[in-house]
Amino acid sequence: MLHLKYKYNNPMKKKYYHHALLLLLVVFVIIIYLPGINGALYYDDIRPLSALSQVANLNSALVYIFSETSGPLGRPISMFTFLFNSADWPVAESTGDISAFLRVNIVLHAINGILIFGLSYFLALLYQGKKSSNYWLALATAAFWLVLPMHVSTSLLAIQRMTGLSAFFVFSGLLLYLYGLHKQNINSKTKNNDGLSLQVTALLLFTLLAMFSKENGILLPVFVLVLELTLLNKIKGINYRRKLRVSACALGLLIILIYLAYLSLNHNDIFQGRNFTLLERLITQPKILLDYLVLAFIPNITAFNPYHDNYPHIKHLLDSNIAIFASILLITTLISAITLRRRYPLFSFAALWFISAHLLESSVVNLELYFEHRNYIALFGPCLAMVFVFTKIPTHYKKLSVVFFSIYWIYLVFNLSMTTQLWGDPFNASRAWFIEQQGSQRAAADLAYKYFNRQEPEQAWLIMEQQVQSCSDCINSRAQAMLFSCFARKHERTTVHYQKLFTLAHTARKANGVAPVLAQVHKLIGDKVCTSLTLSDLKQLNSELLHLPDTAYNKRSPYLQNLYSIALTERNSKEAIRLLYLAWNDQQDRLIANELVAMLLAANRYDEAKDFVNNEICKILPLNPILANIELQQCLVLFERVTATLKSNL
Repeated sequence: MLHLKYKYNNPMKKKYYHHALLLLLVVFVIIIYLPGINGALYYDDIRPLSALSQVANLNSALVYIFSETSGPLGRPISMFTFLFNSADWPVAESTGDISAFLRVNIVLHAINGILIFGLSYFLALLYQGKKSSNYWLALATAAFWLVLPMHVSTSLLAIQRMTGLSAFFVFSGLLLYLYGLHKQNINSKTKNNDGLSLQVTALLLFTLLAMFSKENGILLPVFVLVLELTLLNKIKGINYRRKLRVSACALGLLIILIYLAYLSLNHNDIFQGRNFTLLERLITQPKILLDYLVLAFIPNITAFNPYHDNYPHIKHLLDSNIAIFASILLITTLISAITLRRRYPLFSFAALWFISAHLLESSVVNLELYFEHRNYIALFGPCLAMVFVFTKIPTHYKKLSVVFFSIYWIYLVFNLSMTTQLWGDPFNASRAWFIEQQGSQRAAADLAYKYFNRQEPEQAWLIMEQQVQSCSDCINSRAQAMLFSCFARKHERTTVHYQKLFTLAHTARKANGVAPVLAQVHKLIGDKVCTSLTLSDLKQLNSELLHLPDTAYNKRSPYLQNLYSIALTERNSKEAIRLLYLAWNDQQDRLIANELVAMLLAANRYDEAKDFVNNEICKILPLNPILANIELQQCLVLFERVTATLKSNL
């Protein structure tokens, strides 16, 4: 008996036991996520990741890393990690291995769970002193956060590695910062520099690493500010330099607020490419934040999906009772959290953390209204606060609270398991999401193409017919409906969709998916599959779409390239060159330039080709010095090609 007691109290064995439990939790979560690796690629994955097929050497790898346009900083760290999956991207010779992308994301999620454990442990250590319960609090918080089904939208979307990686650096920076405070706290001296270098490194280096993974990593100092003003506010051992730390983080918050104010004052009434105004976005967001919280802790399996482009925005606040309630709740919560942060630090921490995490993506930035992955970092605050509350339940209710928490955790695990299994079955997932997200252009297109790829074109056509009934002015859906009706030889419906597109060509603010569909129609006409339309019809429609409202999502270049392809089919090289010039003027794309030079050389317009290379291509270089050097090298190669062709024809 004494021997057993000694073994149990042995600190070394206890330490291994604790590590084993954490490892077991992480492995358990990975196993639950594994069915999801059989998932698919979705709309946001294609553009950033498809360029992996062009990576062949160091130069092309550098172009891939530094050419991303998802955000103003380019997210080069995230793009660098995708290079390790370059062999897994589908190409003509191989179907690729999408599961390889998702496996990395799942492991990253598990690692982030370990960081959540570390964060929770050191927060508990600072907040309530050295207690044996700190380990269990940290483990419970990590277990709670790891199994939230909402995180599936981060871990099982290939491109959302950006979110997971940025969170990794945010959590790592916060953990390093807290460890620095812990070192300062355990020193008995009133004034000491213990942990200072760790705190500075956390705030500077890890903020930069997080930002260059995804821009909202800039919020790291804001999270530190929330911690300092709530849970860490009364910790006397870290009082030295507290004002300096708080001032530095407050400056970071001020910079972000100035940036948001600048965006608010420098925009048109309607956001580019959106169907809502700045005011409409702002009055819709409180309801969305409430939706996030409800869905995070009361899961709905089919509601976790990539398609939320149909989320309805609120036009007038007074027209929606739930919007009024959500707005009042948000304002009241924010004011209460700030004013009561000393009396109720747990409540203030949870509220301010969640709101701060949405400071960029759920405010005035011109983004889509709703995405679940925006909660990846945000939900840590509520999770930790709820676990803390459980630990403070009176002793005679402890067992009951543990039972309740365990049952709820199992409920979350069950929902997570069902969600990952659904995501791992792309066809049935698409059917469920199409029903859940009625009116979503993306959900409808995804299901229609899946039916089409299963050799069920009639079903694909029916899906798009149902979609245009739900959203008659959705231009992308209308183009896809025309494509599938033409393939299915539904002549009357093809004509209806064709004519409707002419009307939408003058009103649609976001039509970036139409040009690729028209390129597919061109191929069907050439293959004699689509007989309801002619090349002349297609040419007329592409020409009409050049008059779309001028927004960032309505570029003229894709339609000019479609017209260029039609001109090639008609063997009209003069018109093809003219259209390429127009496309180049609209969008200085290297592929357009190369094609134009090739066409000019084929047409024996050598001097014109030489002038174009000298005066157009080589004078437009990126600001990034690495990309500029690569572009210059490519210019020289192109110039040598033109010169060699010119000499050979003299």
